[in-house]
Amino acid sequence: MLLALGILTALTVVVAPIVIWLCASRTGRVDGSRAVRMARIGRLWARLSTSYAGARLRRLFASADRRRVLDADARRAAAAHVAETMGQMKGAFMKLGQMLSFVSDEVPEEFRAALTSLQASAPPMDIALLRAVAEEELGQPLERAFARFDEKPIASASIGQVHRATLPTGEEVAVKIQYPGVADAIRADLGNAAMLYRLVAPLYPGVDTRSVIDELRGRVLEELDYAREADNQREFLKLYDNHPFIRVPRVFASHSTARVLTTEFIAGRRFDEVVGLDEATRSRYGEIIFRFVFGSIIRHGMFNGDPHPGNYLFDEAGRVVFLDFGCVKYFPNDMLVNWRALVISHLAGDRQAFAERLITLGFLPSLDGLDAGVLFDYFGYFYEPIQYDREFSFTRAYNAQSFKQVFRPDGPAKGLNKKLNMPRDFVFVNRIQWGVHSVLAHLNARGNFHRIQREHLFGDAPSTELGRLDAEFRARLASAGPVFATAPVRAIS
Repeated sequence: MLLALGILTALTVVVAPIVIWLCASRTGRVDGSRAVRMARIGRLWARLSTSYAGARLRRLFASADRRRVLDADARRAAAAHVAETMGQMKGAFMKLGQMLSFVSDEVPEEFRAALTSLQASAPPMDIALLRAVAEEELGQPLERAFARFDEKPIASASIGQVHRATLPTGEEVAVKIQYPGVADAIRADLGNAAMLYRLVAPLYPGVDTRSVIDELRGRVLEELDYAREADNQREFLKLYDNHPFIRVPRVFASHSTARVLTTEFIAGRRFDEVVGLDEATRSRYGEIIFRFVFGSIIRHGMFNGDPHPGNYLFDEAGRVVFLDFGCVKYFPNDMLVNWRALVISHLAGDRQAFAERLITLGFLPSLDGLDAGVLFDYFGYFYEPIQYDREFSFTRAYNAQSFKQVFRPDGPAKGLNKKLNMPRDFVFVNRIQWGVHSVLAHLNARGNFHRIQREHLFGDAPSTELGRLDAEFRARLASAGPVFATAPVRAIS
């Protein structure tokens, strides 16, 4: 066994650079081969291992103070290598880097700092390659399609790159162009993800890994279709057009295709510019994000499933601009009814009803051998922000404990994570816990989220000024049709 591992390691270290050089470096495209992408990860691993060994050697002859400096330098260098590789690979691995940059303090600070660049400013791609994609999709040169097109990108994301431009009719727009080869890269990454799930399945025997993989594959592959993203964005725009504090950019169909998406350009501050503002402003932005996410889910059965700091702008009018609608989950109505009942039973403290809803939703086959009270308390930590009628502050400490609760529960709940299933429709709901809550924690948002959630669940009177503005907005537009009803109106699985 050790010999086999040694051979595998040697092959990874020796072959990886050759394969990458032959298959990737000459094309300028995103690496699309599963073998090449795995080899690239292998090269990164080998580089980190070599650096680590060198750092250990240098530490042998250093003072205590010097060792601390060497350790910090080694972590920063390793973090830079990881961020650079993820940024160049694009696709699912870059998405992973975006998530790791903010979801948990268990990721070392040096790594989170380096990976933050992936949120909106990853290594850009040669404009000539993107030009070829755009001109093929639009059927004409960029100079004819646009009155002005800036070759310097304003954002570089995991699947596409964004450039500012002006339409012939004068509108200022943001043009997202898909990287050539990224579709193959995403499929390769998903193939690797399936392999990883098979490896971890024995550790979590209660989870239906096939359903999880199918759901992940379905939602992630949808992101490759910009025509679908445009439809998603238009659906959200219907709900929030001219909203007092939520803004969704318009889509320009004339300049949008399956691999090019042209939307309204909106100037605004980035997330890292607002996290240092005063508490009242940060909490206000946090409440807006909370209302957008949970109001969209509970009232309309829609969840924009890619919440990370790079997908928010903050405009001069104090509104939050929501970007990137490539990954949207439309929840089935029956699931929403049972999910709503699950939340309500927990708020009411009804342990038995809560346990029965867990079974209905597919988290458990039965209560055999389980205690309803333990189940209730285990999930209670996740409901803490909305459980009680009091102010709650989202903090990184709360998020860290949430991670521990999922992966390493202790006390009476020890081992429960290995008995629970992850129902397919809830796979992306986890992005609320690990995405939305992490964003709110970085804002250190404070508010009575219990009362805000009661507005969504029960139609309670507005509890804040933002709630009042939202209620007035929905009242003005109620006559526009059922899309503004207070119950889910569409369910696309």
